[in-house]
Amino acid sequence: MTKSEALKQFNEEYGKLKDSEREIFTKISLKLLDETFIVREKENERKDYTNAKDLIPSLRPYFAIMDFALNHDAERGIIFIKTELDSNRVRLNKLETVTTLVLRSIAYDESRKASINSQITTTVNHIASEITKTDIYNSFDGRSVEFRNVLKTLRRYKLIDFNGDITVGTTPIIIYKTISLVVDSTSLDELNERLTKYKGVSINEEDKEAEID
Repeated sequence: MTKSEALKQFNEEYGKLKDSEREIFTKISLKLLDETFIVREKENERKDYTNAKDLIPSLRPYFAIMDFALNHDAERGIIFIKTELDSNRVRLNKLETVTTLVLRSIAYDESRKASINSQITTTVNHIASEITKTDIYNSFDGRSVEFRNVLKTLRRYKLIDFNGDITVGTTPIIIYKTISLVVDSTSLDELNERLTKYKGVSINEEDKEAEID
């Protein structure tokens, strides 16, 4: 779709909306620009997900004008925007990347035991243990402030969620299905290969493969 075509389609679709729908459109579009994902699995986003789904005909050309693609993964219950422009991507540091890959590995393993609609839950201890098993770090402390900050960052990106105290190892961590959109590996072997390359990489080095659009 060219920008002129997108503009024409947007004007047509937006013109059909009632004033109340236009208010919702504004809220949803700003939310997507700020947070990238709207996740049906998140209890406080279910209404936004339904509204965004209904507004796809007007949202899609609107984002196309700004060089974003609006995507709807109906099976996973995720609506998100994506761009190929590097300026709009978030690059993760080493520990953030390793933790993301480990979470994807856990999610992949658990998904083989349950349906796609099942919620995947792990614990702080389990994540830390799996990071330790990678041998990427000579000594990894799952109780460190740095690791807690990583978990908070990934929650902000809507890859995980938690309500309890993450200084407690048994605190449950929900892994959202958005993780499979950020890390598209299709096998555990592939994930392990991607993890292996981080041995010896500087802790602050940005990773160009691990990006959140």
